[in-house]
Amino acid sequence: MAYDISKHPYFKPWTDPETGVESFILTERVAPHQQSFYFTNSSLSADEKWLWFYAAFHPSPYRVLGAVCMDPDNPQIKLFPETEFSSNSPMVAPEGDAIYFSSGASVWRKSIDGGKPEVVCTLSADYISKRELRRFGSHLSFSADGKYLLLDCELGNTWLAAIGDPTTGEVRVLHEFQRRHDHAQFSPVDPKLFLISQDWWNDIYTGRHFVFDQRTWLMDTDVTRFEPLVPTLWFGHGDKPCHEWWSSDGKVCYTDYEKGAYECDVETREPVLVWKGPLCHTHCDSTGRFWCADQTPYKWLERPCEVKFFDRETQKQIDIVRAMPYPPYHRDVYHIDPHPQMSPMGTHVVYTTTVNGAVDVALAPVDGILAKMG
Repeated sequence: MAYDISKHPYFKPWTDPETGVESFILTERVAPHQQSFYFTNSSLSADEKWLWFYAAFHPSPYRVLGAVCMDPDNPQIKLFPETEFSSNSPMVAPEGDAIYFSSGASVWRKSIDGGKPEVVCTLSADYISKRELRRFGSHLSFSADGKYLLLDCELGNTWLAAIGDPTTGEVRVLHEFQRRHDHAQFSPVDPKLFLISQDWWNDIYTGRHFVFDQRTWLMDTDVTRFEPLVPTLWFGHGDKPCHEWWSSDGKVCYTDYEKGAYECDVETREPVLVWKGPLCHTHCDSTGRFWCADQTPYKWLERPCEVKFFDRETQKQIDIVRAMPYPPYHRDVYHIDPHPQMSPMGTHVVYTTTVNGAVDVALAPVDGILAKMG
């Protein structure tokens, strides 16, 4: 069920002075820094009972997990200091009662009710062979049949696509890359298909900077398919896909910084421009009607950042936040971007906010946004 956040004692209303859109900010704290998840993985459980967030104690560079119960009649907030994770890996369990996260060479599962984290799967020490494991999953996802976890790993100057089996605890490497690949995500409808992104990187020995040419790729667990989603060069002509995610019906959605947000059928490869840009991180609800985005954290030092909302059916859009100030410390420390996301039931836009001079989690009720749009 969707809870009435206006009655929750841990959330305080805040209205953008320019747009008039109301958000609710989590002001009850277990850490000085509280941040919503990277946009491809929902901060809210599927039933929207628990809101998970990243927690940190600046200047420590490490993040752990916290959670708050969304039931205003049963307010709870928890900190799990044992859940230090790599990259933006945390994923709420499909059942909603636990969190998965990567730490070291393993994926772990932590119950919301307490107890020690349990190992789900591990990359073997023989395969690692004393190399530095710098990342074990950008952001976790399950295959459509629930059998495997998808992992993209950074091991020295090698990058891997792999799958983890929660039943056996084993990790099977699908492919090694000699250039950076990350942001791997399983299709929600095809249990073998996933997308993986080519990305820029710096050589760990020389510091030399490398850029990519084809950003978004389709791959399968049989390793019979590896092909670019949109066959145009990033620095050439045509679309420039980035910040990819899957729609609930199995289309790849992505943002072109300049042109806007697209969805693309994985068979026809015909991108459809849904929301004209410029936009940055973008997300849509399960129906494909409501979209949200930020613009633009990469120029945050030059101008305030914005959080936006778009109704595909009416073609109307509105700013949720028009002038979000720069974070109190450099955004790269914890990958601080608004990273707005539509909640699983489509009731809220969840995002990271800095309007109170700290890094906080905020939720904007969709009903209130639509009322303002008219």
